Amino acid sequence: MKLLLKLPLLLMCMTVATAGPIREGAVVAELVPARQAISPGETITIALRMKHDPGWHTYWKSPGIVGVPTDLDWKLPKGFKAGSIQWPQPERVQMGPYDAYGYHGEVFLMVPLSAPADAKPGTEVKLKARASWMCCSKTCHPAFADISMTLPVSSAPAKPSPWQKPIVAARSTFPVANTLWDTTAVRRGNKAILTLSPRKGAPTKAPLSPYFFSDNGLIDSDVEQVVKKTKAGSISLLMEISEFGPDKPSHLTGIFYTRSGRADAGGAVPLSLKVPFSGS
Repeated sequence: MKLLLKLPLLLMCMTVATAGPIREGAVVAELVPARQAISPGETITIALRMKHDPGWHTYWKSPGIVGVPTDLDWKLPKGFKAGSIQWPQPERVQMGPYDAYGYHGEVFLMVPLSAPADAKPGTEVKLKARASWMCCSKTCHPAFADISMTLPVSSAPAKPSPWQKPIVAARSTFPVANTLWDTTAVRRGNKAILTLSPRKGAPTKAPLSPYFFSDNGLIDSDVEQVVKKTKAGSISLLMEISEFGPDKPSHLTGIFYTRSGRADAGGAVPLSLKVPFSGS
């Protein structure tokens, strides 16, 4: 299997007491809020919580050479707006024989929800959504789920919901801006070379098993990245260009982190990179 076509999504709403989780195949999904209410003109975080059965996974925004990202298509009351999905750090996952990027276990895909200034305190907002995803193990299964939540509108600051802590924990995995490494990127035929050199005086913490998660499909997720380290602390990654990536990209963009996508003893954090290509 190669790059799967992206599936559409519609959103249906859920209440703070939530309409309850819905099982579709190997995934249990529901909408959950970080706070118990929303105020007029305020933006809060809500999340699509997905709990995978053992051995199953869904996909990141840029799955690699296989897979389909989870998506949300909102249908909101007048004046309410939902932003794009904010994705936690992905892991390496395996669909059949292919390596890709996605999530096991429990994941919170966060979305900023904004209320209009004229939202009326004391009322309730019905949020409606259809979620779609591709869930894979040795086989793959597309799924759709209508999920719903009712969120109170309040003039007073709302208390945290029971879901705030796991949502905050998921947000803590977002990549941060790179201030520790000087970076270069070179493309030579079907190869890309990313080099990171520690900046003088920077408290650099390097992953024990460095890895680059391409966020636009440029790098082939199924070909091992060749890592070289120097005594001076520089790291280079030789990577394969995917046939499904963008044509003539000007930059190498993605996340520099650990090979597993999880913290290791090196103490590094995920770094967001946007490195211009030089050379040919």
